[in-house]
Formats: sequence, structure tokens, C-alpha cells
Amino acid sequence: MFVLHVGPHKTATTWLQRNFHHNAAALEKAGWLYPRMGERVAIAHHDLSDNQKEILDAGGRKAAEFRKIVEKARERKLNVLLSSEGFDKWRPNALAKLGEIVSPDDFRIVYTLRDPVSLVYSIWAQKVKTGGPKSFPEHYEEQVRKGGKSRFLDPLSDIEKFAGVADSSLTLLLYDEIRRQGRDIFDVFCEDVLGIGRLPHDAAGDANERESLEMTEFMRATLLRMGRWKGGDRVNVGRVFKHMLLDSTRREIVEAVAAVPAARRTMTVEREDETLSRMERKLLRKFGPAMVPAPGDKLFIEGAAHFDYYDDKVLEADPKVRALLDDLTRKFRPGGLRMRLAGAARTALMSWRRLANRFR
Repeated sequence: MFVLHVGPHKTATTWLQRNFHHNAAALEKAGWLYPRMGERVAIAHHDLSDNQKEILDAGGRKAAEFRKIVEKARERKLNVLLSSEGFDKWRPNALAKLGEIVSPDDFRIVYTLRDPVSLVYSIWAQKVKTGGPKSFPEHYEEQVRKGGKSRFLDPLSDIEKFAGVADSSLTLLLYDEIRRQGRDIFDVFCEDVLGIGRLPHDAAGDANERESLEMTEFMRATLLRMGRWKGGDRVNVGRVFKHMLLDSTRREIVEAVAAVPAARRTMTVEREDETLSRMERKLLRKFGPAMVPAPGDKLFIEGAAHFDYYDDKVLEADPKVRALLDDLTRKFRPGGLRMRLAGAARTALMSWRRLANRFR
């Protein structure tokens, strides 16, 4: 069997990947190969999903790495498990070709379905960490304007795409139902998708934890101050704030932002919307048998959602916040020494991972 976990983002993907990686040896004993070959991110397979053309081109370096995975699985009579949100961007014919390379008896695509309204808020916070300066209301309105083309507010197009991949089956993990049942999504994946018993959770790891609202909004204010973050794909503002700030500085930032209550706002989103209800009914009707766990009458969360954010203009007018912004935008200016060193360190880490993978 070949199981391809495609995410999407903000559906406990990092938690799953961290535990797959942590349990690679135990998974192999249970009949599953979870390759440890990540360069950009050690625990997942973004280096495969980021390189679609090279994977499908038999002459590319990534194609050779992928063939090595397939050959190892065949030699040891193992099933193959891959996980990366990047596969969410592949077209059905490319995914089908990937399945052909593995040539499994059963090709199964796993997609996690989450309440769209909550997902949009989590996606906004993630986008800020990776360089997006829009406020939450701006981000939400942008998704609403896209209508059926919003992959976050309307997952139907994504799901129908995966359902249309030739010679494959689709499993939908129900994020909100799993939480309602008090279960862990990694346990559900192992038991209901892979068909094995529970495996230990990585005690040292955590999900891709969302920053506090105060830290998120300070990062956004930093992005607005700089125009656009130019740290590069390998060193984004989220990594800088996570790895290059002292704990004391982080606390100072959170306390300074929280001390400006006049800047705090709340946006209410009503879920009793006919468009969302119609989509939910269609999902249940068309894909109910593919859902894990078995769904009840409702897929998503009920009731109005209340999302907090900060007015960036009011926030930056505060002297303490403004002083912190002045200091940090100077220290982490694009092209500055700290950013050049951070970029060099990130490149060295990826090179080391690439070298280590050759000897696995």
C-alpha cells in the first residue's frame, strides 16, 4: 500500500509528521516505511512535494532519491507512507504518476477536513509567520471574495481533485469530529488508516504551535514597517522571532502589545450561512463513506466564531511598542549581518541533512 498524506496546512500536519518521524523504526516493524530524508524540514517530505517536475523526470536527483525509497520498500516488503502539505498543490495526473512509480496494490490519499471558518484564522496566523502583512479582516475578506475558489473556506474543489486521481482511493480525516471524541489525530491515523496499533507520541515535540496573538500582531507590525520581508524562503520572520529572540525579549513584546487594549478588536463570523451549510451537506452526501471517524449530522463547529486581532495603527502609536519595533527592525533588517548569518546557518543545516541522507 502507498499512503500519501497531503495535509492541508493547519490541520495538525506538523504533529502527525513529528510523530511519524519519531516512530519511523516502530512503523517499519509494523510494515510501513516512513523515509527520513527531509532537507528543508527534517520530519516531512517537502523536498519531494516541492520538486514535482524533478520527481516525475526519471533523470533528476530527486527522482533518484524517490526510486531509492521505492526500492527499499520493495526489498523489505514494506508499505510506503509520505507526508507533505505540498502535495496538496499537485494536479491529479501528477499524483497518479507518483502512484505509478510506487506501483502499490492500493494507493490511498489522506486529506484532513477542518471547519473552514476556524481554518481561515489559523491560516492567517501562519501566513503572518511566513511573511504576510495582512490583518485578519483583510485576509478573511479576501477569502470570501474568492468564493468557491478559496481553498480554505471551500475545500470541495480540493477534495474533488483528490477523489479524481486515477487508481487511488481517498480518506478524509475529520479534524473536528476527532476533537469532539477526545481522540488524538495521530492515534486515529495509525489505527484507522494504517491499520496498526497505537504508537508512542513524541514527548519532546509539539504541534506547529501558533504564536500568541500578541506576538503574531507584533510580527505583522514588523512586516508592515519593513515593507515586505526579504529574508528569503529559508529564513522567514517566524523563524527569526522563534529562534533569534531571547525569552526575555519575547516576554517584553507580548507584555507591551497586551498593554495596549485600545488596539484590540474582535471580528465575529456567523457560521449559520447557507453557503457553508450547503457545502457541508454536499460533503456528507458525496464523501461520507470516505470519512474517518464516521461523521454525525454535522461535520464542522456550530455557532458564531469570535476572532481577536489588533489594529496595527493604534498598536504602533504606543511608545513602548514603537520602541521595540525600532530596535528589532534595525537588528533584523534584510541584508544585515544577523540575517546573512541566519541564511548561511539554514543553508548549512540543509546541506548537512542532504549529506546524512546519502548514508541512511
